Amino acid sequence: MYPVVDAHCDTLSRLGKEKFDYSSGPGPITKETLARGFVKVQFFAAYIDEAHKPYGSLRQALELIHRFHSLTEEHSLGLRKVLWKEDLNELDRRIGALLTVEGAEALEGSLDVLHVLFRLGVRSIGLTWNQRNLLADGSWEEGSKSGLTRFGRQVVEAMQQIGMLVDLAHISPTGFWDVLEVSTKPVIVSHSNCRRIREHPRNLDDRQIRALAEQGGVMGINFCPDFLAAGMANLERVVEHIDHACQVAGTYEHVGIGSDFDGIEKTPRGLETAAAYPRLWDALSQKGYQKEQIKAIAGDNFLRLLTLQLPSSPDCPVSVP
Repeated sequence: MYPVVDAHCDTLSRLGKEKFDYSSGPGPITKETLARGFVKVQFFAAYIDEAHKPYGSLRQALELIHRFHSLTEEHSLGLRKVLWKEDLNELDRRIGALLTVEGAEALEGSLDVLHVLFRLGVRSIGLTWNQRNLLADGSWEEGSKSGLTRFGRQVVEAMQQIGMLVDLAHISPTGFWDVLEVSTKPVIVSHSNCRRIREHPRNLDDRQIRALAEQGGVMGINFCPDFLAAGMANLERVVEHIDHACQVAGTYEHVGIGSDFDGIEKTPRGLETAAAYPRLWDALSQKGYQKEQIKAIAGDNFLRLLTLQLPSSPDCPVSVP
């Protein structure tokens, strides 16, 4: 089977809002479904919701970070924190858990807070959600044609210096291009789809996909039905978006998975939980994708970026980045 790296889920938010037990479910992402889907690394997002913007964002981020550490420190759940590149080689039978923040409102305008979040284990930040913030405009604001602010540029530079992945999943097109201009390392688009197939502000157009690939980045295909199709959303639609992204990028090396499980109200038919990933790989195989290509899309493409950009483990785990 193919080891999976899923670049986005909202399970941390679900842990706080519902009577939900990761160890037994039910849900798209549980101990059992991740194991059955052969997930190797799961990105867990600390999502800053609209009720905590602009005030209270950092507090919510810290609460969700606490949930992440509580989840990963319960040994029976089989998760291992991914903080350093060396952790990727030490997963054994455990699933790697990588902490992200979805929405840089949590920084509250401070580069010092960015460094604190790094110390707390955050290894990727989505610069925006859908609204405007102190860094840039989100995807709902694309009509403004506004790009990165001066603070946004400082954040991108600092993140890439200390070893955080810059995530452009929700940023406006102008902000997208600004980030690619100032970046010195590849960036990710953790959970977005192809605008050519489904016209939606959250999806990337062909020019963006091509530029992301040329820069060495990776986009994770999202399972949100509204981003997949205007009508029926099913496994075949996910394959269609994967295939289109590979064709536009010119190679399969810049496409991965960003399920958005636990952050979407409905799932595509045939991909209801993480346990269904083998069905997706079978469908890609039937479309003509070779084992090496499927393995890259399933996880190796994101693993390549993690290995490239995560910092090496220091002698002292709390040393200043």
